[in-house]
Amino acid sequence: MKTMGKIRHIAITAEDPFATAELFKKALGLEEISRGDSPLAREVYLTDGYLNIAIVCWKRTQETPNPYPDGYGLDHFGVHVEDLESAEAKARKAGAVSQPPPPVDLSRLSGNSIFFEKKLTLAGVKFDLSGHGWSTKKENAKAK
Repeated sequence: MKTMGKIRHIAITAEDPFATAELFKKALGLEEISRGDSPLAREVYLTDGYLNIAIVCWKRTQETPNPYPDGYGLDHFGVHVEDLESAEAKARKAGAVSQPPPPVDLSRLSGNSIFFEKKLTLAGVKFDLSGHGWSTKKENAKAK
């Protein structure tokens, strides 16, 4: 019997990810595993040892003057799957479609891994699929 995919990642957008991360660390006792401040984004990655939580703010650029037209908050969740191809096929059979491209050029992220492999939407909810998962340990995380 094949196992189900496991939710291992939640992404939150915030105007100030550093301050937001401090609030979540204080309120929930989460551990910070990495943070970054690049020309593209400010971000902090937290964990409870099981789930990876990304708190991100894409920066306003000439190409993307308003990366959050709908405001900040819960953005998507990520599912770690054993077989990416069959998980994607199953999701698409249920009605999932590809997400529109993000409001930023992800190829500009330097020195970090892109953890998702497929970005889908189902019933208006965005989610990622990954065969390799998300880091929950400092030694495995790379700052952007």
